[in-house]
Amino acid sequence: MIVQPESLAPRSRRRRIVRIVGVTAPAVLLAGVVAAGILGPPAGEPERSSPDVPVVAIADPRAQASPSEPARAAAVAPNTLAGLEVHGVRWTVEARSRGLARGVIAVAGYLGMDSIPETCGDDQLSIIGTFCDRVAVLAEAPWHGLTLAQPDAPGFHLHPQFRAGIAIPSQAASVAISASAATPAVIVLGRFSDARAQPCIPEGRHCGQEFVVERVAWVEGDEYPITPTVDPAADVTGRTVADLRREGRLAASALAPGGYPLLSVFMSPGSISRIEPSAAPAAAELEPSTAVWFVRALRARGDPVWVDWWIVDVAGDRILAQGEVATTRIPGADAGPGEGDGPAASDAAVGGVGG
Repeated sequence: MIVQPESLAPRSRRRRIVRIVGVTAPAVLLAGVVAAGILGPPAGEPERSSPDVPVVAIADPRAQASPSEPARAAAVAPNTLAGLEVHGVRWTVEARSRGLARGVIAVAGYLGMDSIPETCGDDQLSIIGTFCDRVAVLAEAPWHGLTLAQPDAPGFHLHPQFRAGIAIPSQAASVAISASAATPAVIVLGRFSDARAQPCIPEGRHCGQEFVVERVAWVEGDEYPITPTVDPAADVTGRTVADLRREGRLAASALAPGGYPLLSVFMSPGSISRIEPSAAPAAAELEPSTAVWFVRALRARGDPVWVDWWIVDVAGDRILAQGEVATTRIPGADAGPGEGDGPAASDAAVGGVGG
């Protein structure tokens, strides 16, 4: 039998402490785990969502906050909106390069404008004009006006294009006015390969990032409502803001059950081609001096392929013309009447005069 030698002298104070810690540490750790399970997460830390309520976390707006700005709570966006899966900016950029970002998609990020064109105007329903073409920045992380002056800022981002009539949240427009204004967390609905997109500048930052916005649908935790916008060329004589809002709601009711509204504009027929070129022939048959409502919507929630449009009379209760736009050509997925699987194309549209 082999006997290991052992000192008979009293253990040193250091060895006694190490021995006590080795014996008691597992019990202390176990007690901590049990207590954490009973008491839940620490104060200020959000609990994990139930599997029945999936969420997509956008970057915490505090991540790049300026020292003088009060910290804001993290924004959490839904996993789906209008029946479409919500994606982040980085996923969208990479999916675009692989040809996967087709049709109308929902993208979550932080939105801001670096400038407001002098041509913008909407004196009736908007503090900051909406009836103009604008290019904004939608980034994966929060940013400020000063961020754009930094090299390669603000990380993964898109340059969404807003056509005339598409409203931008005032918080996002404020970034162009105040360099310290914080960009709001948003979800936008839009698409690439849109014939309406402004072409990129060769070798410029916009190349490959032409993303045309159909609607800003969610801002800072709440659905961003459709607000009727007004064409400065339209005659609003005798109409109050309340009248325009009421008529806009009536016009939007033309969309099919299950559809998702994208746009409602009070406008001159001659301006319709700025928003929807495919509607220009129908608009040309209307009385130029009589304003109309122009409405766009997803045909059905969760359907990224078809966008429907209507031209509604000035009172908002009679359809004058209607049409549709195929936002993508996926073989077999978007074949309409008389169409089969065909070559890929960016979009197609048809329209006509209704009664």
